[in-house]
Amino acid sequence: MDATTAATKSKVTVATIRTWCRTGVITAVKTAGRWDIDQKSLRAHRRRVLAIRNARQARAAARVHTSIAAQLTLPTLTGTPKQIAWANDIRDRAITAALTLVTHDFESGLPGGPLVYALATGPTMFDRDPLNAFQVLRSTAYTEHTTQADYVTAFNQVLAARTNASAWINPNA
Repeated sequence: MDATTAATKSKVTVATIRTWCRTGVITAVKTAGRWDIDQKSLRAHRRRVLAIRNARQARAAARVHTSIAAQLTLPTLTGTPKQIAWANDIRDRAITAALTLVTHDFESGLPGGPLVYALATGPTMFDRDPLNAFQVLRSTAYTEHTTQADYVTAFNQVLAARTNASAWINPNA
């Protein structure tokens, strides 16, 4: 494969591909002034780059999740001791699932825009939760916030309104 084709497939410039060839990042042989690039080597490099990017994003998200979780005010639940223990578990799982940051471009809806704080909307294990605890959080607090402080405030309002343990256990009752 030549450098132009490799650049197109990798979504980088031809100069970047040539630099990778010169430095040995990808396996390539220069013949008559042109680079002949090994496709397997290029695919392996793209996988490594994606793995690194995903790991960085996961670490950044974990830091933000920890920061938000530290700012949440969990009100005391009312009910029987058994209900409270069960409801605390459900609430903790719902909060963990809800702490999903969505990054998108406001016009196209595609990734890459400003950071937006919102409750998760994608498929999660809580979408199939028969107790529907996460659905209650999402439906009562799903809005997009541009600042972490606004997001925490909205989240705390939802949590403050749900102090009855039986409401977490069976939100439809």
